[in-house]
Amino acid sequence: MKKILLKVLTGVILMTFLLFCHIANVDAARYTKTLNEDTRMTPPGVIVATWSEIPKFKKGTVVMLNEYGEVFEGILAENVKLPYETGTSQDSIKTAYTPLPMYFYSYTTEPNYRVLPFKGGTKVTFNDKGEVIKGIISSSTERIDLNQTNHILVSDGEVSFHKNGMLATCTLASASYLRPVGWQQILIENYTDNSACSGFVEFKSKKPIVLNEKGEVVKGTLNKDTKLLSPVVSFRSPDGIKVYEAGTEVEFDDQGVVVKALKATTAVN
Repeated sequence: MKKILLKVLTGVILMTFLLFCHIANVDAARYTKTLNEDTRMTPPGVIVATWSEIPKFKKGTVVMLNEYGEVFEGILAENVKLPYETGTSQDSIKTAYTPLPMYFYSYTTEPNYRVLPFKGGTKVTFNDKGEVIKGIISSSTERIDLNQTNHILVSDGEVSFHKNGMLATCTLASASYLRPVGWQQILIENYTDNSACSGFVEFKSKKPIVLNEKGEVVKGTLNKDTKLLSPVVSFRSPDGIKVYEAGTEVEFDDQGVVVKALKATTAVN
């Protein structure tokens, strides 16, 4: 019995040692370097590129590289178009969000050229496929394809992505209808005489928005007066539904309840 326990214990210790050695090797494989000149460097995953497609990183700044000298993070020296996060597969995005599309746009094939213009002088971060997972875009209106039937128009500012390829943060280029977290509980609350979009809420343009991995809004600014779930149940709203004014920045919890509501203020000269 003691011999068996000794063998098991030895095996556990060996596996633990190998695991920590692997983690240490992965961490050790990445290193930083300060650039003496503006330098063009390729991120991981590049098979072919023209000179202008290779991002240039800024002199005097620090880049993070892997063991092959490929760049994972750095400060761009100039504006450049770069591919953005696609996730493990486009199907992972498509199946994660089963309700109706956020945008009614249709095409039959997946996008082959998914790029965004990223701003010089700002930091970009790549995944191990060489796709940008976080950065600052430089255009007033760009389209990000979410899956085969959905796209969203974004404006200049920070964009970031979830690992499944879904957009995580951006600034909306135009007022857009999206579903917030917990939209199933407000299916018809915002119906009007000429609009019946189940669970959709209109969010304001030129304002930041935060999405979860399903493409549901976690935080955004309302474009019009909107009925949403409130944490306060009162005589006037026994069902917990409250009207939030246009221009209010709202943040939802996992159940779709508004946990923060910041009303817009008008500056007085």
